[in-house]
Amino acid sequence: MNHLIIFMLVIVICLGLNESKSGCFPNTVEFKNQLGPGSILKVNCTSNTNENKDIRDVKFNEKYQISFNEAGKERIVWRCHLRQGKKMEHFQEVWRLYVTARAKCGQMRSYTAKLDGIYLVTNNQPMKPKLPWK
Repeated sequence: MNHLIIFMLVIVICLGLNESKSGCFPNTVEFKNQLGPGSILKVNCTSNTNENKDIRDVKFNEKYQISFNEAGKERIVWRCHLRQGKKMEHFQEVWRLYVTARAKCGQMRSYTAKLDGIYLVTNNQPMKPKLPWK
């Protein structure tokens, strides 16, 4: 009976370890609009894996997220074009590179658009200035 319990325990542990390796949480790139009431942030993102996200209008205090899984050793690069202003005259491009020497699961990059620029929060670390509007 003891051998059966030990055998079952070993199987459960092995299955649990395999599950954690393959059960990788997706990485997320997020855009928040903090430009002010009535403002729109336009977000258009494409990747080097030929994924093209439609242009999104992000209203004040709303957010837009892109989630994706890494593809083995393939490098994933997201290029996002942001626009804002009454005539969409202010813009900036944001690049997010994920290179997979080893799997990085559940990475979060949150860009907050404000009137004075775009701020970045990485994996819930303190907000830091990133890019001014052009």
